[in-house]
Amino acid sequence: MNSTHIATNQDITSAKQILAVTLIVTLISVAGIALPYPVLAPLFANGNSLLTQFLNLPSELLLGIVLGIYPLGIIIGSSMIGSLSDRHGRKRLLTLTLMGSAIGYGLTAMAAISEQYLLFCIARLLTGFCEGNIAIARAIAADLHPTIDKTRSFSLISAMGYGGYLIGPLAGGYLLYLGVDSVFWVAAAACLACAVFSHCLLPEKLNTPCHNASKSSSLTLLKDPALKQFFIIYLLLTMGVNLYYEFYPLHLVRLFEYTSIKISWATVLLTASMITTSVWINPCIQKRLSHASASLIGIGIFIMSLLSFPFLGQSAFLITFVTTGAGIAIYSGFLPSYLSTAYQDRPQGQLMGMLVTIFCLGNLLAALVGGVLAIVDVKIALLAGSLTTFVAFWLFYVGHNRHKLWPQN
Repeated sequence: MNSTHIATNQDITSAKQILAVTLIVTLISVAGIALPYPVLAPLFANGNSLLTQFLNLPSELLLGIVLGIYPLGIIIGSSMIGSLSDRHGRKRLLTLTLMGSAIGYGLTAMAAISEQYLLFCIARLLTGFCEGNIAIARAIAADLHPTIDKTRSFSLISAMGYGGYLIGPLAGGYLLYLGVDSVFWVAAAACLACAVFSHCLLPEKLNTPCHNASKSSSLTLLKDPALKQFFIIYLLLTMGVNLYYEFYPLHLVRLFEYTSIKISWATVLLTASMITTSVWINPCIQKRLSHASASLIGIGIFIMSLLSFPFLGQSAFLITFVTTGAGIAIYSGFLPSYLSTAYQDRPQGQLMGMLVTIFCLGNLLAALVGGVLAIVDVKIALLAGSLTTFVAFWLFYVGHNRHKLWPQN
């Protein structure tokens, strides 16, 4: 979409329709992704399934592998899918990858029924590869600028993602009573529905290649020293956030004997805070602060919340779910917009693809490192998350304010 002309009423209406469909697809797709979250930690903690007894390895390590192999797939997929959507069109790639996700979840359900750990991991890898299409939604949001402000679009897409993380775990916790496989069958159906919405409701103009499309993968962006520095910061940040995401359920199981249902409702509180912040608080922040300042505030709130979380009692720790959700929502709304605005001359699919790749690399490292640390004490894994996030905070502060590494916005 060409963003250099003055937007007409028709342009605004079309942009709103595209964004609305993208938001619906994001909501349903992420809900499918999040369905298994409250299922995996109790499954591997109980150790009753053959999935948790592969090669007699510790169940914590097997859980770490299962958690890590999914983002490994996204790392591979997002490094290519964003750039491919620049060259071949957003709609086409979004529809095809959603269909691939449906197939991946179906295979995961079959692996759960047969209790085959290797097939379970392979299916999770395939699903993750296709879920690299998260970059396409962000690229569409960037394409709509300035008809729709990109910070507003990013915040709304984030809100829909958080909505998916609210609906998905809640549904997954209850679906578990029908069998572990039912969780993945429903996720497959959700992704298939999204593929239909993408194909039928998104306009054909989204199949038009971008004028500045690159034939290279998103990884070529690392050749730029300033972008490389930014992505290192984003890696540390996302590693810290994912250490929290992936291991707070295990902390709740071990310390407070939380069930899948209780984990689901705790996640509801977290995601409700994210949605509220994205939809209502971020627009107020945007009027008063720059993208960089807002991002630093969001990261700072998250750090303080994560530091206190492992040491609070059963009632008090719920307060940190509210503040953690707010912090994540603030930086998630402003940091991608900061990067997109600073490098607006770059292909946005490639740029957003690299962000997703880095996020999932952080997810993978968090799963592997956290899985090892959790064998000793899950609190150590959570504290490691606060440490890496603080390093990211400091490097971004210095890079933006002192060294001015990135084009100012």
